[in-house]
Amino acid sequence: MNAPGKQLPLETLRNAIADALWTLSASDVPSACARLGLAEGTAEEAFQSKRKYVRTRITSMSESELLSLAQAVIREYDVPNLVDFVSELTAHSEHRVTDLTRRAILEALDSVEELFGSLSVMDGLGTLAPNWQQASTYSPSFNATLLTDVEQHYLRNRDFSHSQLLELCGALTCSQKRFFALLEQVTNPLSRKGAEQVGLATRLNELLVADGFELTVTTHMSRHPVYSVRRLVGGVKGAAKNLIFASVNAKPDLVFADAINNDIAIVNDSDALIYDRLLPETGLAWAELTDWWASRQGTDANEPSDRQLFLRLRSAVLAANSPGEYALFQTYFKHFVPLLGRDLPALIPQVYLHFDPKTTAQRNADPVLVRQRMDLLLLLDHSTRIVVEVDGKHHYAEGTQASPSRYGTMAAEDRKLRLQGYEVYRFGAAEFSDTHRAGHGWTVGPISEALAVDFFERLFQRHPPRGSAPPG
Repeated sequence: MNAPGKQLPLETLRNAIADALWTLSASDVPSACARLGLAEGTAEEAFQSKRKYVRTRITSMSESELLSLAQAVIREYDVPNLVDFVSELTAHSEHRVTDLTRRAILEALDSVEELFGSLSVMDGLGTLAPNWQQASTYSPSFNATLLTDVEQHYLRNRDFSHSQLLELCGALTCSQKRFFALLEQVTNPLSRKGAEQVGLATRLNELLVADGFELTVTTHMSRHPVYSVRRLVGGVKGAAKNLIFASVNAKPDLVFADAINNDIAIVNDSDALIYDRLLPETGLAWAELTDWWASRQGTDANEPSDRQLFLRLRSAVLAANSPGEYALFQTYFKHFVPLLGRDLPALIPQVYLHFDPKTTAQRNADPVLVRQRMDLLLLLDHSTRIVVEVDGKHHYAEGTQASPSRYGTMAAEDRKLRLQGYEVYRFGAAEFSDTHRAGHGWTVGPISEALAVDFFERLFQRHPPRGSAPPG
């Protein structure tokens, strides 16, 4: 999670958590701490020192425990400083924009006529969350603040350049998350459009590329591009256009509803589902998938709708007749929904990567496409696509005899996927030895559950879910 060779500043994290809870009244601190799973205490203890009350309860916590606690505090309270701090320790810990690049970007912004175009300056500067009442570091006046400096030297008189204004408001010292938000704001259609917008994004990318980042179009606003800062490396190139998944019965009977627009439909849509919304490079969250499902069913997005979609996806997993797939799927939702809720990345079963409209029998056992369907798929931020496969005997044997050729074919297909940018993780069916048949489903044993939880926790440390710190 933190950069190689760097020690996570746990003491600083403890202080940040204590500062976040310090904003509560002393009478509320004990109950708030109890809700967060911390040891109970008395109101008298909290009245003596709110910070000390919190600090004494988190001193012995490990790094992962502190990060989990910080994320719980962020979910419950409005604490932007703690959000920034956690983002610096997780999503932004390894890959950094240097101070040199930050300064070069501020100088590049001096070339635009209006810093935030048609957007008000104060609204634009809000991305940096400056403390407007802090004492001035520029004016000699005793009562001068950052706000009075901006009003006097930038809004009324243009004594400050754009770069001086941004530096004064903390653009060189703010979190990387806020710095990126600034770049996304100056290139947003609300600030500028057309050639000016594209030209500025191009100029900023010439500077960002040195540190492995770029402003890339992730969506559109009234047909105008919206840019977000993304890492240049990793992920699958190209935008995802179709998601055909959760097949239950026979291979879905696909047709082109509009071949020019690449609109695909299924003749019998009980066999599989097609997600027909834009799939951004930021991934697909459970909230987005359930919102799509509710719209498809003509209902509101709510808990019953979430449950209905879960059961529909589980039916596809059950149809695969794989205890390993079921253990991974069931444990994922059981363990991580309480932690991340609707922000949880959607775990999608039985996804078609390739599709041949003919069956194996129709091809005379000479398939055009070797692998058509993936067991489980996660679409994460930065166009990261995670493929999870559970290998039964048919992956490496013919009948009871080991088949080097069959294994070699599988290994070759994995190489192709990895070279395209996919991450492929394989489990052996034997690893789920305590998952057994129970009626029409399976019972997941403790060994299988622990294996699944450990895998996804480690995966989320490598790829933190969008907008949150890694669970665990």
